[in-house]
Amino acid sequence: MNITNTTEDSLSNPVDEVKLIKITNKHGASISLTNYGATLVSVMVPDKNGLLADVILGFAHLEDYFDDQNYLGATIGRFANRIANGKFMLDGKIFHLHTNDGLHTNHSGAFGFSNKVFNYHTEDNKVVFTLYSHEGEGGFPGDMHCSVTYELTDNYEVLINYQAQSNQKTIVSFTNHAYFNLSGRQADIFDHCLSIPSEEMLEMDKDYLPTGKIIPTLTNTFNGQQLADVIGLNKGLNNYYLLAKNTSTALVLAAELLHPTSGRRLKVFTDSPGVLLYTGDFLDTTGLGHHGRPYAAFNGVCLECQHYPDAPNQKIAPEVALEKGAVYQQKIIYKFDTL
Repeated sequence: MNITNTTEDSLSNPVDEVKLIKITNKHGASISLTNYGATLVSVMVPDKNGLLADVILGFAHLEDYFDDQNYLGATIGRFANRIANGKFMLDGKIFHLHTNDGLHTNHSGAFGFSNKVFNYHTEDNKVVFTLYSHEGEGGFPGDMHCSVTYELTDNYEVLINYQAQSNQKTIVSFTNHAYFNLSGRQADIFDHCLSIPSEEMLEMDKDYLPTGKIIPTLTNTFNGQQLADVIGLNKGLNNYYLLAKNTSTALVLAAELLHPTSGRRLKVFTDSPGVLLYTGDFLDTTGLGHHGRPYAAFNGVCLECQHYPDAPNQKIAPEVALEKGAVYQQKIIYKFDTL
């Protein structure tokens, strides 16, 4: 296992100590990371013929992450997804958050972790990003210490481990916002096949906020069909699927994505209560991607393991409050192989 570091010296944004870190396993597969947003920049894995290619969307130049509004590969925190009207109540007190999606807060607003420069250190084949988030940033209570650890195994697994601790009671929900395209080319994801082992989802309103109802997946069920067959009917998807409750220490399967032509397959495992499927219909970048062109709608698909959107305001949601001094933990695994 090999870890290398590169300093980006000529950045247009006045951010110091932004680094690019690469982990390579014994087979030559690799992931690249930056401490700006604790972001997953690149994942190079083989196809059925052994040809390595990048299977997530990322920018060719680090400075393009500074103005990105699409959260490419970023760590999302303190709270993933939307919070209605930018406010929530905790122990009888109302907290007002920065709003960036009309009246609502999405991915913690302008003060989210995707815009932060993390400290980092390496441990064997791991990179550990750490951040101190001050009380009141974005409107959230408590001084929070958090860490995001990435590991690449020789079994082509990307392991992501989140931890957090606060000096006040607060709310927490992290995720990684990678856009996957297993073709290894800059193309749409319509020829990818998706399975999500869920029969229930959240009913959403026009602002992609839960209505408070859990409904059957019905026509939004994924059992291996091509994305084109469903996206063509729905014009893009932003669905939150409920996963089986984890009754042990083992993680549950959240989704399986397959690209039949290349033979690449991704299995996503998590201990989160659900997964948000976003088909990238609003994807639009000015920065150039890995293939030298900006990204456009449906160039990638997100499988965001996270707590319920708007969970602090939803009676149906599992608890997202983190008690003072308690340690929050959350895990995601991206496992790649070929058929």
